Amino acid sequence: MKKVVKSYKIRIYPNKSVQDKLYENFGYNRFVFNQLLNYNRLIFSLVVNNPRINPNNYKPKINRSTLNNWLNILKTEYFFLKNSESTSLQSTCDIFKDSMIRFFKHQNKFPRFKSRKNPMQSIRLKNNNNSIRFENNKIKLPRFGLVRYRDNRKIKGDILSATVKIENNRWFAVLNCKNVPVSPMPKTGDNVSIDLGLKDLMIFSNGEKRKPITRLTKIEHQIAKLNKKLSRKVKGSNNWKKTVQKLQKLYNKVFNIRNDEYQKLSTEIIKSFDLIGLEKLSVQNMIKNPRLSHSISQISWSRLVDMIKYKAEWYDKKCIQISKVFPSSKLCNKCGHKNKDLTLAIRKWICPECKSKHDRDINASINILNEAIRINNECTVGHTGITENLRFS
Repeated sequence: MKKVVKSYKIRIYPNKSVQDKLYENFGYNRFVFNQLLNYNRLIFSLVVNNPRINPNNYKPKINRSTLNNWLNILKTEYFFLKNSESTSLQSTCDIFKDSMIRFFKHQNKFPRFKSRKNPMQSIRLKNNNNSIRFENNKIKLPRFGLVRYRDNRKIKGDILSATVKIENNRWFAVLNCKNVPVSPMPKTGDNVSIDLGLKDLMIFSNGEKRKPITRLTKIEHQIAKLNKKLSRKVKGSNNWKKTVQKLQKLYNKVFNIRNDEYQKLSTEIIKSFDLIGLEKLSVQNMIKNPRLSHSISQISWSRLVDMIKYKAEWYDKKCIQISKVFPSSKLCNKCGHKNKDLTLAIRKWICPECKSKHDRDINASINILNEAIRINNECTVGHTGITENLRFS
């Protein structure tokens, strides 16, 4: 039986005194993060303004020991930090270190200061000496005591940490667990590829098509109406706050419905097929189209792809992502002819070489499957793997 790292997101119900302690610790962790960021911004500005140093080649020495020394200095200078949960401040240093490393690897932008006005606040607590555990149908959190929770699942594995956060006036604890046993799914011998779209959410290489979640349309109309009402109200007034609460409930409902549907759909795909071919999409570039940006951001392709990828790794299946430069729509899946004149408006076309009739989306999914099989035959990443960024030649 395979053992994996898995996270459980459970709903918690802290009382008023625990909420006050959590809000205080949110502030402590924000303060530490902002102090570390301010110090590193000063260093980076000196590097940029120094003509002797090339900022593109500059690599700061940010490691665990350096951040711990900075944290100890902050604790001696600001006595109120000693009232915080100690492991949460260490986790904040780790988060800051990761954000800076990603910036210098050109994976994201320079970190920004954290604000108390952000509706989502969180802290990460480490599980030292079984300090995070379940007792009497409650979860024990270090420094905060027993907190009531609601979840019907059995938490398996060893708890590494717990991220306590508030989202839209709802409290959650995300438990990161290791050594979670997962039974591999039986092999079916079938392969498939999936082309993602807007009119049809998923187009399979076997000709099957799945429509987007239709029951969200009514809720999205309600959200649009409430946003229109919100724009007419005075910001900060009681009516403005009531409208914001209504909007938060609807946003939560949309997230829960989409997450539930995508979880079921991704599990069904993993159960039915051994090899899944996907195209790597550049969503950040696609949403620059003003006509399609709202629809693309609402449909959440990335979340669905991520679910398929990690479940394939869990259950000993293969998920192969081909390069985004692969011309899946323009290639004829029969003879390989490339139609360079194919535009986004053309949904059906006839190959000028072999005279085959093609549905644009189904033809693309078949080409993705052929390319995924070719990549799988040439390079296999372990027993199960995720292959991506392979360029088409």
